[in-house]
Amino acid sequence: MDVHLEIAAETLFRIGPIPVTNSMLTMFLVMGGLLLAGRLIARRASEVPGHAQSIFELVIEFILGLAEGTAGKRAGRRIFPLIGGMFIFIIVANYSGLLPGVGTIGYWKTESAETKETQQPETTSVRVFDVAATGSASAAVTGSAQSSDNQEQKQVLVPFLRAPNADLNMTLAMALVTFTLVQVLGIRSHGVVGRIKHMANPPFLFPIELVSELSRIISLSARLFGNVFAGEALLAVMYAMAQAIKVALVPILFPVVFLFLELLFGAVQALVFALLTLIYITLATEGGHRGEVEEHAHGAAGAPMTPSHAPGD
Repeated sequence: MDVHLEIAAETLFRIGPIPVTNSMLTMFLVMGGLLLAGRLIARRASEVPGHAQSIFELVIEFILGLAEGTAGKRAGRRIFPLIGGMFIFIIVANYSGLLPGVGTIGYWKTESAETKETQQPETTSVRVFDVAATGSASAAVTGSAQSSDNQEQKQVLVPFLRAPNADLNMTLAMALVTFTLVQVLGIRSHGVVGRIKHMANPPFLFPIELVSELSRIISLSARLFGNVFAGEALLAVMYAMAQAIKVALVPILFPVVFLFLELLFGAVQALVFALLTLIYITLATEGGHRGEVEEHAHGAAGAPMTPSHAPGD
């Protein structure tokens, strides 16, 4: 019994020179689903919210509270669309890997692998079962037929869909977007020279700050990819073990615990990525937005009192 785990996303087809992988296809489906859901909620919004609108407003209020509490009310509202969009996309992308059929419906591809010379060339093994309802890790029990030239033919399942964040390319792209926005907003807030001075305070720390800024790309992308892919691999192994036991309800109940854990970890990783992005932007723009807020406060304090605000009214 062999569980096959593929780290790289498999290519389904090509559009010219551009390969379309299973994780890319799932990403487009997630984006389309989010756009459609947002449009439906916006069109059916009412003063007395329904279930879908209530859940949506709860998530929005939670993320908005985090943004305003971290960056301040004025700056937090500016950053909120980015942070809220990242959180919603990442959590839905993480949960997409837990849907039935994702990682389990696909086509079988035959691969050859070298085997040991001590094995008998006539031995064959049959596929025992199909792994059910795993995530983006392409897990399957493979069948093999060994030929006389020590080449073992293995059947590997290539799924049509795979969780987007189980592909390092996806998490790396989001990390690069975060890094670019941090630098652009930092320069926009302080200017080019001011941004350099902001990082070089004191001056001898500038190389350390530069390495720290660049290392955020690796930390953001590797953390999200590692956690999502490890969770999908764990689910694949647990389903394989549960199917091998085949005692009473063990194949059904055994993986359920790990599915709930994946629901928790998917939400935590989405929150961590969005919150770190919020903190990085706040640190890069620190001082610029604060000056705007102080100027606004002084202007409000020095403004003449209008009759509508006079005491006794």
